Amino acid sequence: MTKENLIEIGKYLKGKDLSSAVFAEVYDHFVMQISELINKKDINFTEAFLQTKFNWQSELEMVKADLFSFKRITKIEKCILQDRFKKMMMIAFLFSVIMGTVFYFNENVYLCFQGALIAMHVLFLMYHFIFRKMSFSEYQKMIFHPLLLRNVLLMLIILPLTNIIFSTTKNLWEFPLNHMFITFSVVLQIQLFYFRAKKINVLLV
Repeated sequence: MTKENLIEIGKYLKGKDLSSAVFAEVYDHFVMQISELINKKDINFTEAFLQTKFNWQSELEMVKADLFSFKRITKIEKCILQDRFKKMMMIAFLFSVIMGTVFYFNENVYLCFQGALIAMHVLFLMYHFIFRKMSFSEYQKMIFHPLLLRNVLLMLIILPLTNIIFSTTKNLWEFPLNHMFITFSVVLQIQLFYFRAKKINVLLV
């Protein structure tokens, strides 16, 4: 293939708004598949390129990124993001269960751990702003990230039910579930900051 052919492949894939890591991987696959088609089927670049685009049609279809997002991304990118989101939510869930248990047995120890998590969150935030790793508009997008919106929606559904069930307790602070939701949100935001610092796509931009 010529240099112009490689540029044409790159332009096509850039139009799919892929993250840098996914772009590099898909680009390599495109180049290899087109080369194989040209050599094995004895066809020109244009025909091989069309065939490869057809073969990747499903993976590169533009779909809605998430139920709580208006952004459209390729199906292959969505699958990668959804797997990443599941792992993030699992980590946040484990932390929230641990913190809820700690709160139930010892509130003072819970406050120490929760303070450490919040301090870590603030340090990550300061790091991104001081070293200009994130703009304020990007931070606003993070606040309304689909994962956090799901957590808020879940809180709005579950907390009123638990408050009704345990109506004898008037102080909301005494519900371990409330603290589990807080921990879940904080740990999710810490992970979002971490991935942003590593320039790993988590649907912020």
